[in-house]
Amino acid sequence: MKQSRAFWIGFGLLCCSCLLGVVNPCIGIFALFHLVLAFVSLTGYLVMRRRALNLRGLAHRSDEAREASRTSALFMSRILFGMVAVISVFVAVATLVLTMIGLDPEVGGRVMFPVQLAPFDAAFDLWALAAVTSVAAAFLLVTAGADVNRWVGNV
Repeated sequence: MKQSRAFWIGFGLLCCSCLLGVVNPCIGIFALFHLVLAFVSLTGYLVMRRRALNLRGLAHRSDEAREASRTSALFMSRILFGMVAVISVFVAVATLVLTMIGLDPEVGGRVMFPVQLAPFDAAFDLWALAAVTSVAAAFLLVTAGADVNRWVGNV
């Protein structure tokens, strides 16, 4: 059973989205949402992979035990990766709102991190890059869920 390339690329894109959010002066500390999503998906992926590998070890057990383990892995892949994908798109939209508030001329530009790492002129461009990486990561995580389903189906 090979590693899911789609998952690892999606995980990397979520981490990249987090870094772009940290650099963006209007998002700053709120980039932790991307980091939390990345680590939740990593933990879930490792658990699902372990369960798929354990299905081979359940060959001597009853069919009910194998089916329960298979159903658990399939359910977890659909729910976890689906929810992480949806939440990452919502976080991309929420960071747009933060960027617009931070760039509001009445407010005068607020830095959401103790240190300003990039100028306010780059804030919207950084948000656009973070949003693209976040949406691409969402798509790849859904594809990784299909990889988990293939693993479980082949065992």
